[in-house]
Amino acid sequence: MKQDVMQEISVQLSALGLPVLPSDKTDLAIDAELLDAAVLGGKKKLRYEAMILLDEGDKQVRMYEKTTEVNIGVSFGMNAESSFQSGSTLMRKVTYIQIDPAGKTMEFHFDLGAISKSVKAAAAAHGWGFKTVIIKKNAMYR
Repeated sequence: MKQDVMQEISVQLSALGLPVLPSDKTDLAIDAELLDAAVLGGKKKLRYEAMILLDEGDKQVRMYEKTTEVNIGVSFGMNAESSFQSGSTLMRKVTYIQIDPAGKTMEFHFDLGAISKSVKAAAAAHGWGFKTVIIKKNAMYR
C-alpha cells in the first residue's frame, strides 16, 4: 500500500519535471533549483527543498517544504539570499530547467503550489490523509 502511494507521488511530481530522490532520512525528497518566471531583469533563483514521509500506521502523508530565494541584481553585482517557509500552499509561477542525458534542455513551467497539491491528490487517491508540517524532523524517520 505504501509503495503504491509513493509511486503515485513520484509519477505526479515527475509530470511537473521535478526530480524525486530516495533518501535515507525520509521516503521521498526533492532538491531543485527553480527560476522565478515573473522576474525580467536580473535573476531570481529559488532553491526548493521538500521531504515527504508516508506514515503507514496513520495512513498519512506528511510534507515539509522550504524555499530559499537568491536574488542576483544587475547593478553593482549585488547578491542577496533569504529563505521562507509556509505551512500553506504558495502561489508563485516558476520555471524548472532540466537537461536530459542526451543533452536536450527541457523547461517546465508550473505554480509552486502545484507541488504540494500533487502530493495531496496522490495521497487522497489512495485513501490517505495529507498534512503539511513546518518542522523538518516531523517529515523524517525517527
